Amino acid sequence: MTFREAINEVLIRLREATIATDWTGNINDVSTVTDYQKVVGSMINDSKLNVESYHDWITLRETFTINTVDGTMQYILGDATAGAGSNFKVLDVINRDTGQHLSQVNNDWLNAQSFPIASISKGEPRHYAMNGSSSVSVLRSPDMNIDLYPVPTSSQGINFNIIKTQENMRLSNDLIKVPLQPVILGALARAISERGEDGGTQSGIIAEEFKESLNNAIILDSGNTQYEHDWVVI
Repeated sequence: MTFREAINEVLIRLREATIATDWTGNINDVSTVTDYQKVVGSMINDSKLNVESYHDWITLRETFTINTVDGTMQYILGDATAGAGSNFKVLDVINRDTGQHLSQVNNDWLNAQSFPIASISKGEPRHYAMNGSSSVSVLRSPDMNIDLYPVPTSSQGINFNIIKTQENMRLSNDLIKVPLQPVILGALARAISERGEDGGTQSGIIAEEFKESLNNAIILDSGNTQYEHDWVVI
């Protein structure tokens, strides 16, 4: 479902006028979309982010590869085309050339191993640490920096398998990656509550429907990864 279609699903339930045609560019800069329709669009994004936070959705899983260079310790988890950003969860890190799984360490431990520089260990990386971020492209937010230890001595590919949240939708044809129904119901509950027209009764009913819809979506998604069985719905 596209961003425009999701907005319309909420507007229909609110008995409001829908957006008839796709717009061009950022929704917030478009005069053909009303202020209230833009508000609903923001609620769709808020609800989407909320749904994303409850579960490691398969549709949000991505792999970014660091190609090591002899003598280089720090790398950016992204390039000019795409990046991991800074809002993600690491599932697994593996050296695709050797099969070695890398473990995460904190910066204090890494600094203790790295200094003095003259005695720093070199070889196949076995550990990684997050260390700030760098801007690779002006078209997106900065990507996380990764320090590898020991310092690589050859060219190898290190795969970072992550859960990456989707950027806020702005274009009319942006597609929602996570399950649609809980996103729509979550946005609807926000919209009804924002209006303050029902004393909280209707928004409470929709909130319960949201929880049930989210719970069912998590169960279905978890069934596709038999090794992952734990989830929490509040």
